[in-house]
Amino acid sequence: MELFPVVGDMLHQRNDSPSLTIPELPSLDSGITLVEAENDPRLPLQTLMVDRLLLESGRAVWVGTGRYCTTDTLAEVSPDRRVLERVDVARGFTPYQHTALIGNLEANLGENTEVVVLPDIDALYRGSDLQGDDGQEMLVRALAKLAGVAREYEIPVLCTRSKADGFSEPVETAATSTLAVQDTPMGPRFVGDEFETMVYELEDGWVQTTIAFWQEVLQARQPIHETANISSGVFARGTV
Repeated sequence: MELFPVVGDMLHQRNDSPSLTIPELPSLDSGITLVEAENDPRLPLQTLMVDRLLLESGRAVWVGTGRYCTTDTLAEVSPDRRVLERVDVARGFTPYQHTALIGNLEANLGENTEVVVLPDIDALYRGSDLQGDDGQEMLVRALAKLAGVAREYEIPVLCTRSKADGFSEPVETAATSTLAVQDTPMGPRFVGDEFETMVYELEDGWVQTTIAFWQEVLQARQPIHETANISSGVFARGTV
């Protein structure tokens, strides 16, 4: 398994300064979390991943497929480029490559792994190049492996699916929690079983792009990130 280090309505919390409004993001529990996004899931996934790394001392693994093999937007939403050195990217372009990456995932994780992210986990298994294999069965086996990894390492595994239908139903079944990303006039918000973010009002009231929105959210959470117990050593390039 070859991994490539990457370089390159919100709930308000107020402190003693009335001018500081800190948006809240969902906390990530161990297990598979299905993130249901109305549009491109890459940005909310990357926002949750970066926030996790800024709060915890550790690394992340991004298992990309298709158009989600690229992580150019990650550099744009991250408020600290050093965080990118703690994200490793594995790329699968066929269902068999994707299965192999997940099968070898555990051997490439460590005690400092904080989160694993798999956008469009079902996409490659829908293809016609399966050589007689059942795509949904392959998907189910991949999910079982991920559930075992999440359980053993006690880490969150974030997934999205390319389409909500009968084929991808095993993803929803395997998930221990679900987060929906809903678009609002003031920007996206997360909604879960026990969590719902309110609209986070930016200083100028709006932003031109979704990327800018998530940039603002992560930057506004800087006071929380600064108080997290993150040692300087975690910024070193690793071999996960």
